Amino acid sequence: MKITSLFLLFLLFPVPLFTQEKPAGGKISGYVFGDYYFKLGGDSSGASSQYSALKKDNQAFQFRRMYLYYDHTFDEKYSAQFLLEGNDKALEPGGKHGIFVKTAYLEIKNVYTNANLWFGLIPAPTWTLSERTWNYRSVEKTIMDFRGLGGGTDMGVGLRGKFDSEGMFNYAGMIGNGNGQKPENNRYKKYYLSLNAKLTKEFVIEGYFDFEPAANDANKTSLKGFVAYQTNKITIGVEAMQQRQRKANAGNDKTPIGLSLFSRVPFPSQEKINVFVRFDIYNPDSKMKNAGYSENFFVVGLDYMPIPDIHLMPNFWVNTFSDKSAAKIKKDADLVARITFYYVYK
Repeated sequence: MKITSLFLLFLLFPVPLFTQEKPAGGKISGYVFGDYYFKLGGDSSGASSQYSALKKDNQAFQFRRMYLYYDHTFDEKYSAQFLLEGNDKALEPGGKHGIFVKTAYLEIKNVYTNANLWFGLIPAPTWTLSERTWNYRSVEKTIMDFRGLGGGTDMGVGLRGKFDSEGMFNYAGMIGNGNGQKPENNRYKKYYLSLNAKLTKEFVIEGYFDFEPAANDANKTSLKGFVAYQTNKITIGVEAMQQRQRKANAGNDKTPIGLSLFSRVPFPSQEKINVFVRFDIYNPDSKMKNAGYSENFFVVGLDYMPIPDIHLMPNFWVNTFSDKSAAKIKKDADLVARITFYYVYK
C-alpha cells in the first residue's frame, strides 16, 4: 500500500532529474457543482434525462460533478494533463461516489505553424466551443451531450490549430476509438472535424462533423452548426444538430434532430447577478413520424456570484413530452426546482 501511494505521488508530482532551460512546473485546479433539487412534476417518465427516473416529490442534495486537474508543463513545447472526475453516475460498490480518469494526454505545441498535436485520452471537439460559450455546464449539458449523442473525451490523436496568425479561422481534427473512457472493443475508429471562424471579437460560427463506422455497415454521422454573439455582459447562442444512425433501430435508420437557443444577460442594476435561459427542441427520431415522443427542454435561472469563482444559481428545469402518434397520449413533464452551487479552485 505504501509503495502504491508513493508511486501515485511520483506520477502526480514528478521530480525533475535533469536541469532544463525552463524549469518544469505543475498546477492543480478543479471545480465542483451540484444542487438541492425538488421534483415538482413528472413520475418516472422513462426518458433519458437525469431526473426522468425519479418520482414526483423526490428531493435530495447531490454532487453532479467533481473535477481535479493536474496540468504539467515540461518546457515550452511539451505539456500534459491528467484529470479525475467524480459524478453522480460514477459510483463504487455500495453506492459511494467514485472517480475515473477523464483525460490523460500529452500536448506537443507547434508541430508545424500554429498547430498543436494531442495524444492520449483527449477532449473531443464535439461540443467544446458551444459548452464554453453556453458557460452553464453546471446547470445542464449542451444539447448533444444532454441527449447522449456523443462523448466529451476519447482515446486517440488530435490536431488543433489556426489557419491564420490572428486566430480568426480555426480547426480541430481527431481520430479516436469512439468509446470514450472505456477500452476499445472493435477495430473501427471515430473521425471528428470542427471548423470555426471568429468573424468579429463578439461573433463566432462553427461547423462540426463526425463519422463512426461499425460492423455490418452500421454507422453514425453527426452534423452540427453553431452561431453565437458574446460580450462580457451578454451571450446569445443557437445550436442545431442532426445525427444519422444507420441500422440503429431493428435494422432501420434513426435520425435524432435538435435545436438549442440560449442567452445570458445581466440582471438590471445588479453587477453580481446574471439571468440565464435556454430552450431546446428535440426529436429522438425524425424518421418516425407517427410513433414515440418529441421533447422540449427549458431552463431559466439566476446566477449570483458573491465572488467570481463562486456561483449560487436558483433555477427551474423542465423537460416536456409530445406524443407523435394520432393517439396523443399525455405524458407529464419532468419539472424540477433547484438551487445549484458551483465553485472553481485554481
